[in-house]
Formats: sequence, C-alpha cells, structure tokens
Amino acid sequence: MEYILHKKSNCKRIKIRVVKGVVCVSAPLNVSKREIDDFVKEQSAWIKNQLSKYTLSKENDLISLLGKKYRLHYIDQRVCYVEGDDLYLYPDQTLIQKFLKQNTKKYIDLRFEFFCEQLHIHNISLQYGFYKSKWGSCTPSKHKICFNVNLIFMPLEFVDAIILHELAHLFHFNHSKAFYNLLCTWMPNYRQVLKENKRNPIPNLY
Repeated sequence: MEYILHKKSNCKRIKIRVVKGVVCVSAPLNVSKREIDDFVKEQSAWIKNQLSKYTLSKENDLISLLGKKYRLHYIDQRVCYVEGDDLYLYPDQTLIQKFLKQNTKKYIDLRFEFFCEQLHIHNISLQYGFYKSKWGSCTPSKHKICFNVNLIFMPLEFVDAIILHELAHLFHFNHSKAFYNLLCTWMPNYRQVLKENKRNPIPNLY
C-alpha cells in the first residue's frame, strides 16, 4: 500500500492519517522502514475503510444541492454556475468553495429569517464556514450562530433541523432533556430526520 512517510524527532510512535484520499504516516526517527511497512499492513483494513469514504466526484455524477439533483460537469472557464439541471464547475478549490458558500448563505439566510419571525427571535448574526465535525454552532453570549457550508448537499428538511437545533441553544446551552423537548416541540420529527440523513455522504468536488 502506498503512503507518504514523515519521520519526526518528536514523534513517539507510528501514526496513520488518511487525508483527502492520501495515506500519511508519521514515525519516530529510529523506526525502520520494515517496521513501518508491517504496521501499515496491520492497519490495512482501517485504512481501506477510510479511503472508501473519499471518492473524488467525476464528470456526470449527480450532485444534490439544496434538495435538487444536478449533473456535474467540469469546465475550463474560471466560473461555477448552475444552468437547468446541470452543475458547471471550474476545478479550483477557492472558486468552488466561494460558489458553495454564496448559495448556502442565500438559502439559509432566508430560512433562518423565517424561523426567527415564527419564534420571535431577533438580533442573531450568522457566519458560514467549512467544518469537518459539526453542522453548526451557537454562541448565545455573542448572539452568533455558525453554519457548515456543506449543508448545501443535504436535504432541505435536514437543513431546517440544523437551523432549529442551533436556535434551541439560545434557550438551552447544552443538550439537556429540556433542550430536546423544546426542539421537538418546534420540529416533532427532528430525531427521525437526523437519523435518516446521518450518514449522507458529502461529495468531494475538489
């Protein structure tokens, strides 16, 4: 199995990470290549599982954006846009992320405003970013909520669930029983929506 090796003086044991489809190994300076190879071989099942989670999107794949599926096309013009049922992307990380962020923000800003009006919530600022392990976060003391741009790939009902989840934190800071009682009052099928979409894959567009 191919991997990138980094030997470090401050590394105490062999470590393996899989980053965007690349196997990266860190090891102490005094560990032999044979020992490293043996360790990688022992961890092959785990590595293959991690690699299976990363598949770069390709031409003609169907990509879901805000509940609608589009046929993916990579183009040689420095633009990203949707036309009809087709998604056209220039293969550049910065441009694609900008396109995704603009469209996520456009949708969630409106949906967030709708829920705030319904729930009589005011003066909350929104931020957007690309996060690996969270869909959103709420900082009540700063009246600020952050959303993961990758929500653009999820069903609209799931996006609603995340918006309401973060709004509920304005009333209950932790995930207490009172928090979930309030959330399920607002959205009775909240738990079912999360369960059904928990393992939805995020496409790798760049």
